[in-house]
Amino acid sequence: MSFSNIVGQDRAIRLLQSMIGKDEIDGSYLFVGPMGVGKRTLSIEFAKAINCEKKGLDACEECISCGKIKSLNHPDLFIIQKEKESSFIKIDKIRDIIYQASLKPYEARKKIFIITEAEDMNEESQNALLRILEEPRENQVFILTTSRVSGILPTVISRCKAVKFNLLSQIQIQELLIKRHGFNEGEAVLFSHMALGSHGRATAFKDKDGIRERDKMLNDFFFRKRAIFREEVCDDKKYSDLEESLQMLLFWYRDLLVAKFIEDKALFLNVDRMEEIFSYSARFSTDKLGRDISSVMNTINYVKRNINPKMALFNMALELERQ
Repeated sequence: MSFSNIVGQDRAIRLLQSMIGKDEIDGSYLFVGPMGVGKRTLSIEFAKAINCEKKGLDACEECISCGKIKSLNHPDLFIIQKEKESSFIKIDKIRDIIYQASLKPYEARKKIFIITEAEDMNEESQNALLRILEEPRENQVFILTTSRVSGILPTVISRCKAVKFNLLSQIQIQELLIKRHGFNEGEAVLFSHMALGSHGRATAFKDKDGIRERDKMLNDFFFRKRAIFREEVCDDKKYSDLEESLQMLLFWYRDLLVAKFIEDKALFLNVDRMEEIFSYSARFSTDKLGRDISSVMNTINYVKRNINPKMALFNMALELERQ
């Protein structure tokens, strides 16, 4: 892969190539944009282009440096992210890269440090990192990616050059799913609508069997609402990712509300259930759908804050049942 194979981020690529062409690659960069739009991928392509032995505006994909970075096996490439069992990037990881940054590159022109989802650093970690960002060396580059810039300290943001990323169009995601991931057309159409502009979100739907999770949530909290008093319906453990499943329920109610005003299929998310959407939309008032959407959104916030998920589901079910 090279810059030319990255879809939907032409502005970001032009900015980075301009800096490469002017030999102005130094300091720190903050890649800002929604989740799943290519920030991590472009970080790696940027690292390849910076250290490519042919010294062009893009990676040659042929030299030893490009090959090692592509395989994530280059001694001067460091990718830092939180561990699965942790809720944040541990300070020990930041201390390690501070040490690594004090050393000269082993074989590359520049050491590259990529911190993905930098908002996962707590305040202590960000303040520790700030020491390096304040006094950058010529032979190192830091790339921080974030989908939630509010989670980054202003002092860290001020030390970085911001590179903004866009949401992808539904058509762009659909083509990527077919050409690069082998999705059939039906899957590609559905998942590209559900992705809300995020290529990563679209692929995750299939990997996590997101449609099955959506249908489970709809059966429990929309089609069979009178079954809410059975304890197993409000069991938060039955969903592989409760927050994501609630997002699916939110998308459903969103489509019901949209159907009150619009018939254009391109603007819906659950495009595999259009007939049901228009049928059920007609049975609810706009006010009722608005209240239901608020209820689901509140429940998502409770789940994010880990406030008794089972009780949050039960209360949501009661509110959805009310007319």
